[in-house]
This record gives sequence, structure tokens and C-alpha cells, in this order.
Amino acid sequence: MKKIYLCRKSEVTRENPFVFNLNHREQIVLFSTTERYFAVENRYPYAGANLHEGIVENKILMCVWRGWRFDLESGQCLNEYRTRLKTYPVFTENDKLFLVISTS
Repeated sequence: MKKIYLCRKSEVTRENPFVFNLNHREQIVLFSTTERYFAVENRYPYAGANLHEGIVENKILMCVWRGWRFDLESGQCLNEYRTRLKTYPVFTENDKLFLVISTS
């Protein structure tokens, strides 16, 4: 496992998600809710649109392109059971947010 520094807590708000380039092919978006932080791939599975433009309520992300909804905790699409977003564990240390990724 590898931990990657993302940002300070103050840099991500409910209205302003934080976008992070993990590598040359993968972009992650970090969402803040009243209870915790969630990190998912920043790509709508079918249209390829960016999900950071979506609307978050509680822990549900609604894509503004098609209105599909995703559970940010599991990544599960609530409109299409075969569709799931890639999710990443997030943890805090003091006022900093980190992502955990597998190194294998």
C-alpha cells in the first residue's frame, strides 16, 4: 500500500471538489460531505465526462450529463447495477488528506 498526499482539508469543500492526477491516464476527484471525504475516478463510465461537475447530496453523486447517481462509498451506480466507479480510501492526518492505493 502507498499513501499519496492530496491536499489540505480546507482545499476541498462541498461546493468545490478537488481533482488530482494520479498518473497519465487516471484522474481522481475528491468530494467532501458533512461526514467524510470520498475519492472516486473522475470519469463517467459511458460518456467519459468529468464527474467533478456532478452534484453531491449526502454520499450520493449525481452526474449532470445523464442524471445517473452513484454511491460514493461503494462506487455503485444506483441506475445500472452493472456499473461501478473505482473508489479509493481516503484518510486524514491533522489537516491533510491522503489517498491509499495498492502498489501491486
